[in-house]
Amino acid sequence: MTRRNGREAKVMNKKWVLVLLGSYARWIVAVMGLACAFARTTEAQQASALTPQFEVSGTYSYIRANAANSGGGYNLNGGSASFAYNFSDRIAVVADGGVYRFGGLPSGLDSTMYTYLFGPRFTFRKVRRVTPFAQILLGGGRLNASAGGINAGENGFSMAVGGGVDLPFRRRFSIRLIQAEYLLTRFDRVTGVSATQNDVRISAGLVFRFGSK
Repeated sequence: MTRRNGREAKVMNKKWVLVLLGSYARWIVAVMGLACAFARTTEAQQASALTPQFEVSGTYSYIRANAANSGGGYNLNGGSASFAYNFSDRIAVVADGGVYRFGGLPSGLDSTMYTYLFGPRFTFRKVRRVTPFAQILLGGGRLNASAGGINAGENGFSMAVGGGVDLPFRRRFSIRLIQAEYLLTRFDRVTGVSATQNDVRISAGLVFRFGSK
């Protein structure tokens, strides 16, 4: 009788041990599940904080403009500004405007070019330390010229294709290390014949970031 009671006690002890182990295992799984969910939420919040809702840039811009079908070229210096709205961490819509003044013109002649462009931007925020982007912008341009008290101007089509690299150094600021683009303009010749100019625009400056996605 004593042996039987001892065996029953051992069986009961084993059952209790298995029950306790099972409860402990379920508790461990539940804790790990909560930890993973918290880690994912934290990661998502951090990724969201790294993507601003709006980005406003101000840059110095240099343009090397090639005169259509003449083999010559002009240097333009000026500035450009852009406003970007980020739909996600990768896709944004951009409005870009610039003012550039021709250099090396004959005495008494003054000329300025304006561009106003719009289009999508694709940003690669997974790259460590820097933020590369590419964009395709379409719009228009205006060319003004004055000489001897006579002013003239014309409007034309404009397009910019290229990209750049931003270096974030504060939550609200980035340095635009470089922005390089092929800039196409279509301004008529003096004779009134349509012409296409194939230009290059190089920019650098500051970016201000607001809000978060």
